[in-house]
Amino acid sequence: MKKILVVDDDPHICENLKLRLESNGYAVSTASNGVVAFVKASEEKPDLIILDVAMPTMDGLKFVQSTRWKEEMKDIPILILTARVNTKDIFDTLGIEHFLAKPYDAKELLEKVALCVKS
Repeated sequence: MKKILVVDDDPHICENLKLRLESNGYAVSTASNGVVAFVKASEEKPDLIILDVAMPTMDGLKFVQSTRWKEEMKDIPILILTARVNTKDIFDTLGIEHFLAKPYDAKELLEKVALCVKS
């Protein structure tokens, strides 16, 4: 079973994504900010991280930059899920190719997730 870490400071979004992904066969854990996510990603080694951009403590940009320096985390695919669509270019320069705007379409989300975690 593929493991996904959902990172968003909105608990409703985390819960919604968790339920949707679990009902489609994924194991899901959540984090409310980048610092908690960094620790969980280090420990759990997820197959995918779904990441919001605007969060307290450590935002999505700093999280991505931090993970790219850590050998065991640098190759984990990241799907940016954010209302800040103007940040796509920034994440493109960091090598993040998977991006989805909020509000998201459930079918498109599942397609992107499947693409990210394919074996």
